[in-house]
This record gives sequence, C-alpha cells and structure tokens, in this order.
Amino acid sequence: MTGRWTGLVLLCLSASALAQGLDKGPLFIFRPAWGYRAYVNEEFALKPTDHGQCEVEPAAGLVVCGVKTGKVLAFAKDAGELVWSFKTRGSVRTRPAFDNGQLFVGSSDGCLYRLDAQSGRPTWPRPYCTDAAIYGGPVVSGDTVLFSVTIDKIYAVSGNDGRFLWEYHRDRPRFMSAEGVASPAVEDDRVYVGFSDGALVALVQGKPVWTADLGVDVQQKDVDATPVLDGEVLYTAAFGQGPAAVRKSDGHVLWRGRFFGCTRPQVYGDRLVFGTADGEVVAAKKDDGAVLWVMKMDEGAAYQPVVVADVVIAGGDRGLYSMDWRSGFPLELLAIPYGVRSTLTLDGRRLFFVGGGGTVNAVDIEAR
Repeated sequence: MTGRWTGLVLLCLSASALAQGLDKGPLFIFRPAWGYRAYVNEEFALKPTDHGQCEVEPAAGLVVCGVKTGKVLAFAKDAGELVWSFKTRGSVRTRPAFDNGQLFVGSSDGCLYRLDAQSGRPTWPRPYCTDAAIYGGPVVSGDTVLFSVTIDKIYAVSGNDGRFLWEYHRDRPRFMSAEGVASPAVEDDRVYVGFSDGALVALVQGKPVWTADLGVDVQQKDVDATPVLDGEVLYTAAFGQGPAAVRKSDGHVLWRGRFFGCTRPQVYGDRLVFGTADGEVVAAKKDDGAVLWVMKMDEGAAYQPVVVADVVIAGGDRGLYSMDWRSGFPLELLAIPYGVRSTLTLDGRRLFFVGGGGTVNAVDIEAR
C-alpha cells in the first residue's frame, strides 16, 4: 500500500542529538512537515536505496520528485497532497527541470519526457529517447534542453518539440568507472560537463572550446560532480580526488583537493562545502582549497550538503545530519528509515528529499 503518512511518524524516529549544542548561537532542529510513501520497498533488499531527487516550482506551489520505480510525483509543497503522478519505463534519479509551465524529466529508460507541470500530461507527441540511461539531470537554456547519459554522451534537444540539435561524446575508459553522471552547467553560450575519462569540457554548440584533465594521477577518474559556476571559476571533482577549481575562460586548473568521492561542491560566501564517499562533510576555502573543518559521520558516505542559516545539513546512511557552519560541530541527527542517499532540495527553510525506503519527505529547519 502506498500513500500519505503523518510527519509524526518521522518525528518519532528522530535520534537524540549527537550533541546538545554550542555555547553560543542557536541550536537548530528538524521538524518533519509531511511525508508520502511512494512505494513499498523490496522485501529482501539488504540495503534499499533510492537516488531520486525533487524540484520546487514556487509559482505553482508544487514540488515534483522522481523515484526508482519510475514514478514522477507532484505534490502541493506546503501541505503535501498528491496532485498528479506520471510513470516512466525506468527509474527516475535525476532532478526534474521546470520551464514556462513545462517539466522535463529524464529516466533510466533513456527517454526525456516533457510534461505539463499542472497536470502531469505529456506535451510532446513522444519522448526523446536515447540508447542509454539518463542520469544527468536536464538543464534548460533558452529553447534548448541539455542532459547527460551513462555512455559519456551529452545531448542537446529543442525544448519546443524535442528535435535533436547536437551531441558530444567521449570514449569510456576500459576499466570500471563510478556510477554517477555529471549534469551539465550552462552559462551564456557555454556548456560545462564532466566525463568518466577525467575530462572536464567546455562546449559551444557541441564543439569543444577547451578540455581540462582532472584525472591525472587518479585511479577513479570520473568527473561525476556537476560543475558549480562562481564568477570566473567553476568547481567540480573527479571521483578519485577532489574538489578542483578551474578557470572558466581557458580550463586552467587552479587547485585540486585530495578527498575521495566528492559530491558536487556548494559555494557559500568564501567557502566550499561538500561530502565524501568516506563519510566526511568538509568545509574549505574556495580560493585555495585549504580545509577549515571536517566532520566524520559514524557510517557510510556523506551526500551533497546544503546550508541553512549557519547550519550545514547532509544526508547519510542513517538519515539527516546537521552541523555548525563555523566549526563543523555536530548538532542533531534525524533518523530516516534506510537513510538519505540523494541530493536535498532547499526551499526557504524547508527540505525536500527522497528517502531510501521509498518515501518523499518535507522537513522544516527551525531554531530553538
């Protein structure tokens, strides 16, 4: 049975605080707002996981999330009522993209769907389908939609009618690569995207302008962290070593960190904040990568963090972890069944995310 469940259930599952607080400054707490069980997880799964993501459309008052059963679910973001549901033929682990009342969704069935944001009805005669799973979330730039697939290829199609515009691909390494795929980042006429051979490429109309090799002396070369654009610099990471700061104009690598399995770095003021496959949440100076603090989770990987009013929040194998922005001091853990192994979506002080056990969740961050 699937359907809505009360936030009080989630609240009862909250673990006690990892620490009672700091001597100075407010202590923030998690307050579950609403939740929805999208599916009943596999009965014999040892470690259920769902990498689905959510996106908010403030004008329509909606939050839309994809889950691994292939469903795309739209909710009233304030109260959590299910507005509509659409089923693809594969899992949906990419973040949906809104544009002018339309919603673009990529699926592991290899297809890009365009849906009416209010009703969930398809608005193309047929989806644009490729020969590989779409793991890189769609990005809308003008009339163009860009997305990446698992065979080291990026596509550009018309947002109006799904017509093919261009593609760019690189040869995959012969050896095993990490599972993640970087979504493209777009600014002006340039598209920045990473590949599993360690290359970060700047493209204009599908033609490379420059290529930076972030896989030098790295075993797991995959550039699977979606680039973050910040002034004249972008930040990304190869899976085996990161993060890295790269000059946008010519691809010159300014500095590289040495953390394993970095998430997409988040820029907050003069800092970067990111998680690692070793279960660390890290704050570093964005100018030179100097580490300011490291907070180690008790188990598993640390997923892409967000910052809410001087509190850093990241998903992990046990749920949501919070820590002080200034020092990394742990504050609270909100236990979520099967953990949170996906990217968090922040809307004001409300977090939306997909839990590993097949739930869509809304949690508020409040001071006390």
